[in-house]
Amino acid sequence: MKKKEVNLNLFKDFFVHKSFNTWIFISLFITFFLSFPIISLIFKVLLNYNSDWNAVINIEIWDYLFNSVCIIFFQSIFVIFFGVSSAWIITTYDFPLKKIVDLFLLLPLSIPPYIAAIAYGELFDYSSYSQIFIRENIPFFNNINFFNIRSLPGVIFIFTITLYPYVYIISRAAFSEISFTYNEIGKTLGSKQLRIFFKVFLPLAIFPITGGVILSILESLNDFGTVQYYGVDTFTTGIYKTWIGLGDINLAAQISIFFLFFIFFILFLQKRFLSNEKINLKTSNKKETNLLSSGKLKKIFLVTFCLFPTILGFFIPFIFLLLNSIQALEIFLLKDTVINTFNTVFLALFVSFIIIFLSLIINYSARIKPTKINLFFNKVSSLGYAIPGSIIAIGILVPFTFIDNLFINISKNNFNLDINTFFTGSIFVLCFAYIVRFFTISQTNIESSFYRTSKNIDDAARCLGKKSNFILFNIHIPLMSMSILLSLILVFIEILKELSATLILRPFNFDTLAIQVYEYASEEKIIESTIPSLIIVVLCVIGIIFISRINDHLLKSGKR
Repeated sequence: MKKKEVNLNLFKDFFVHKSFNTWIFISLFITFFLSFPIISLIFKVLLNYNSDWNAVINIEIWDYLFNSVCIIFFQSIFVIFFGVSSAWIITTYDFPLKKIVDLFLLLPLSIPPYIAAIAYGELFDYSSYSQIFIRENIPFFNNINFFNIRSLPGVIFIFTITLYPYVYIISRAAFSEISFTYNEIGKTLGSKQLRIFFKVFLPLAIFPITGGVILSILESLNDFGTVQYYGVDTFTTGIYKTWIGLGDINLAAQISIFFLFFIFFILFLQKRFLSNEKINLKTSNKKETNLLSSGKLKKIFLVTFCLFPTILGFFIPFIFLLLNSIQALEIFLLKDTVINTFNTVFLALFVSFIIIFLSLIINYSARIKPTKINLFFNKVSSLGYAIPGSIIAIGILVPFTFIDNLFINISKNNFNLDINTFFTGSIFVLCFAYIVRFFTISQTNIESSFYRTSKNIDDAARCLGKKSNFILFNIHIPLMSMSILLSLILVFIEILKELSATLILRPFNFDTLAIQVYEYASEEKIIESTIPSLIIVVLCVIGIIFISRINDHLLKSGKR
C-alpha cells in the first residue's frame, strides 16, 4: 500500500498540482540522462539472453564472486584499522607536526591503485632488483620464499594502503563533531582512554565510518588496472575480457547485470543493518579543543603509527616513480606524454564543468520546487558513483552500438553509402560515462551547500522582482563559490585516475595518461610508465593540497 501511495503522490505532484514546470522538466531530463546506461543494460539482458551465460556461471562467475568477496572482507578490516586509528589519534592527541601528518594521511588518495600496484610489483616481484639483491648478498634468504605480491593478498594490500583515506576523512570528521565532554565523563568514571574509545566514540561514529568503508569498497570493485596487472579475476576483468577479447556485448551485459546486483546487495545490507539509526553527534555549539598530551616516547609512537600507512601508500610509490622517471628521460620520447597530458587535463576540466553545471541545475530545481517528484529525481541522479565504470561503459555501448548499426544499415541499403560509426568510439560517449560515474561527488557537495543557504535570501530576491535564473547565477553561485571549487577539484582528480571506463570507451588513437600507464605496464615497460604515472600523481597532490586549504577555509567561515 505504501508503494502505491508514493506512486500516487508522485503522479499528483507531476500533473494534478501543476508543479511540472521548466525546472522540473530539466531535472527529469538530467535524471533520465544519468540513468540511461542502467536502463539500457537491463533491457539488453531481458531482450537478448545469451546461452553462453550458463557456461560463464558454471566456471567463471564464482571465481569473480569469490575474489571480490575476499577483497571486500579483508580490505574493510585493514582500512578500518588504519583509517579509524589514525583519525582517533589526530583528533584526540597533541603532538609535533600534527598538521603536516594530517595532510600526509590524505596523500595516498593521489596514488591510483594501479600505479601503486606497478610500483610494488616492480619492487617486490621475484625477479625485481630488490629481491635479487637480497638473495645475492644475504645467504639466509636464498631458500626462503618471499610474499608473492602478484596475488589476491597483494591486491588487498594495494587497496588497503591507497583507499584507507576514505575511512580516515569521514572518521576524522565524525570524531571532531563528538563533544569531548564524553571523554571527560569517561575519565571521571575511571575508564582508560582505550576503553573510552571503544565504548563511547566508536559506537557514536560507527555509521559515518561504515559510509567510508562502503566508499572504499566501491572504489576497489571499480578497479581494473590493479587486478588485471596482478592476475586476479574479478567482475571488471571479466567484463573487459568478454567485450574487448570476445566482442560479445550480450554476454558482457549479462555479467554487468550480475555485478550490478552484487553491488546493490552490498548497499542493501549497509542500508538495512547499519543505517537504521541516526545519532546526533553535535552536543554543543562550541567546539572543544582540549587535546590530550603525552610523553616523548608516546608522541614518537603516535607519529610513527600515523606515518606508517602514508609511507606505504604514498612515499614508497612516489619515490619509485621519481627515481625511475629520471632514468626514463634518457630513453623516453615525451611527445606522446605531452599529448596525453593535454587530453587528460582538457577532458577532466571539460567534464568537471559540465557536472558542476548539471548539479547546480538539479539541486536548484529541488530547492525552488521541493515536490516529491523533484526530490525523487534528486535521489535517482545520485546513484552513479555506486556503479563501476565498466558497467556504465557497457550500458552506454549497448544503445549507441544499436543506433550506429541502424544508421549504417539505413545509409547502405537506401543510399548505398558506407559510413563509419558516429557515437561508438567517440569523445561523446566517454564524456557521457564520466558524467554518469562522477555526478554524485558534485551532487552531494552542492546539495549540502544549498541546504546551508537560508531560503530567506531567495524570498528577498523574489520580492525585489528577480527571477530564478538571476537568483541562481548572481546570488547562490557566488555564495557557494568555495564549495563549487571543491567539487570541481574532487571530480577533476577522479577523472584523472579513471581507467576502466576509459579503456572500454576511448576513441581510436586517443589516449589519456591512465591508458598510457596501463599499456606500458601491460607490455612490462615499467620505466616508461613512470613518467605519465608521476604526472597523474603530481596533479592529484596539487588537487589534494587545494582541497585541504578549501576545507580549512570552510571550517573557519562556519560553512562546514
